[in-house]
Formats: sequence, C-alpha cells, structure tokens
Amino acid sequence: MSQPCQAEPPPPDLDIVSHFVNGNVVVTVTGEVDTEAAPSLHAAVISALDDAADTCVLDLTTVDFLDSAGLATLVTTDTYAAGQGKALRIAVDSNSPVIRPIEITGLDIVLRLYHTVDEALAASGRSPQSEH
Repeated sequence: MSQPCQAEPPPPDLDIVSHFVNGNVVVTVTGEVDTEAAPSLHAAVISALDDAADTCVLDLTTVDFLDSAGLATLVTTDTYAAGQGKALRIAVDSNSPVIRPIEITGLDIVLRLYHTVDEALAASGRSPQSEH
C-alpha cells in the first residue's frame, strides 16, 4: 500500500511515497532534494519513523540531486531516529549522483548506507554499515 507521506504536496521536482514492509516503512524519494524540497522530505521521514516498528528505510536510489539542505535533513532525521530507539537506513547506489556529497561531507561514515532497499531491510543491528 503506497501513500503520500505528508499533507502538503512536495515540490514539482520531488516525489515521496511510503509503504510498509514487515512492519518497517520504506520511503521512496524520486527527483531533486534541494532547499525547497528538504522540508517535505523531513516531514515524510519523521512521519515514517513514527509509524515504523523499529526501522525506516529511506530509498534515495532515484534521487538526481542532493544539496546541503538535503544532507542536513539526513542528519536531523537520523538523530531523531536514534532518539526514538529506531534505525534510519539509507539506500543509495554507489553510482548515484547523491553519493558524492554524502562522501565529501563524511556522512558515509555516520549514516547507515546500503546499496539497495533489500539490503537495508535485511540488515541487522544498529551500527552504521557504509558499504560504499
């Protein structure tokens, strides 16, 4: 069952859809995450974390662009997840244009990164598992 994650529609260059997989929520993002889109992404991930049993997977594999506001959103939502005793796992392909800003800022060491949504869902434990 897929549904939009927030009441306000995201900017035109962004699509956010969530669905449940075994009690966990997968948030799939498509398009560009910039200053205008970051608040929509933040709201969607926080909502998903609140609804998830213990894990939220953020699928960025079809994101074309991620700026500093998007990176900040990844950090703040990861911090929120930890505060709730939950895990935020991020799926981002190593060939994706968004992996570079994540690596340049050192967030690949801090965040739990996986190549695919399936890997993120199958992962156990709460320690960061950067595989890039």
